[in-house]
Amino acid sequence: MPKLPWARVGEVPSHTEVTIMGSRLPLQSYRHVPRFLLATLRIRRQLARSEGLVGYALDAELTRKTFWTVSAWVGEDVLRGFNRADPHHAETVAIKPMMLPSTFVFWTGKAADLPVDWRDVRARIDARRSAAGPGAQSDP
Repeated sequence: MPKLPWARVGEVPSHTEVTIMGSRLPLQSYRHVPRFLLATLRIRRQLARSEGLVGYALDAELTRKTFWTVSAWVGEDVLRGFNRADPHHAETVAIKPMMLPSTFVFWTGKAADLPVDWRDVRARIDARRSAAGPGAQSDP
């Protein structure tokens, strides 16, 4: 699956404060890529109808079996609700045994600053991984 560019789902005023989540999702093996992509397709359908989502994007480094996501929400509560709802919850439970330690970062910003630049997302994730130490699990 190639990079999925920023998809704006909801319209909010530019001054709205949004909760942004970035993730780094590495797989243990190339054989898990098809199952991960299937989960991604199911979750994308859920994202398309998720209330409170402003937008999202996905980047894939297939040579490293690593996927990156970024999404922006109108609040932490709606993000938590999405995480607990199926199919997201069921899919993440199903693919977790296929994953290496994942990293999640959260911050706030303004809707006017969306979409978030991938360099910013990766820098925040790298800083979190460095702070956690080698091999540390960074799951929320």
